Amino acid sequence: MPELEAILELSTLARRRGEEICLVTVVGVEGSSYRKPGARMLLTRGGRRAGTVSGGCLEGEVSKKAWWLTEKGSSLQRYASFFDEDSGVPYGLGCGGTVILLIERGPAANAVIDAVRLAVQDRRPAAVITAVDEDSPGTRLVRNAAGDILYSSPDLAEADKAALERFAREALSKGSTSRVLAREGRPDLLLFCERIMPPPSLWIFGAGDDAQPLVEFAYDLGWHVTVADGRSHLARPERFPHARRVLGMTPENPVDLAQEIGPEDAVVIMTHSYEQDRALLGRLLPQPLGYLGILGPRRRTMHILEQLTHPKTGTVRMTLDEAAARLYSPVGLDISAHTPAAIALSIAAEVQAALAARAAGVDHQIVRTAASISSHAS
Repeated sequence: MPELEAILELSTLARRRGEEICLVTVVGVEGSSYRKPGARMLLTRGGRRAGTVSGGCLEGEVSKKAWWLTEKGSSLQRYASFFDEDSGVPYGLGCGGTVILLIERGPAANAVIDAVRLAVQDRRPAAVITAVDEDSPGTRLVRNAAGDILYSSPDLAEADKAALERFAREALSKGSTSRVLAREGRPDLLLFCERIMPPPSLWIFGAGDDAQPLVEFAYDLGWHVTVADGRSHLARPERFPHARRVLGMTPENPVDLAQEIGPEDAVVIMTHSYEQDRALLGRLLPQPLGYLGILGPRRRTMHILEQLTHPKTGTVRMTLDEAAARLYSPVGLDISAHTPAAIALSIAAEVQAALAARAAGVDHQIVRTAASISSHAS
């Protein structure tokens, strides 16, 4: 089960049982660390836990101390992964860095979990503003993209609340987490500004056997997966139990679903149908997407692009080079993949790299000119 879904499932179970929860969040890293800021672990009074904040070396220690550390409120803890001969406990197995954890419970922890639930289940982003200060740490404000305040610290002055709302808006618009010095009663308070986003959406056009391992990889990564195919005997939910949706496409117009695809989404075309691939590319190439890849030899893909971009008969208003630059073809990283599982791994890795670079504001597209595609066509 994906990590965030496991956290949400445990929180639902705890709420049903009336159990108190404790939330542990990585709010800072100095040097090297297995997990990055924003990673979470949920603990319950009954001794259950979900999620991780390290490679497995901190979870047990933090779980033992979390409840008494938060008896008087939120707690900020630093765990160094450098080997210390005096401590006898080389946290982090020598990763060579320091992990800063916020441990909290009560309304603030519940509000952050609710924000995660909104992002994962309702696909609505939220921002969490946390004070990362040893004297007074803790979540100060939780705000969704619609402007609704899900939580604000009870002792927060109106002027400070307005300032934190501005930081929340900036976190949502920038698309990344950050640590900033801010004035909330004093000028040197360090804030952790986090954007909680819905998991990536992956659209797989094609429901053949080769799509099944790709769905499994995507599910393990926590992505929201939709599978679509015109072959009704293949596009069946029981063949893809971990896909959120399995949909049919009409042979006459296989691109009806394309209008649902958003600019941050990833699309992999693997229908094994020349006509459906051409129709899908004709609809998707002009759209802004997080990733667009197509299965098949370069020569076949190049032929489709030549038809779509032909100056007189083409339906896509861009040059051949422009169309080629928007497309990952052949799909997947070159890892000498020859089996369905290995091919799925190469595709999932390429999609992950492309979406991560896009979120960081990096030009993630691998520019492939028409000439280079032709010269390497199989």
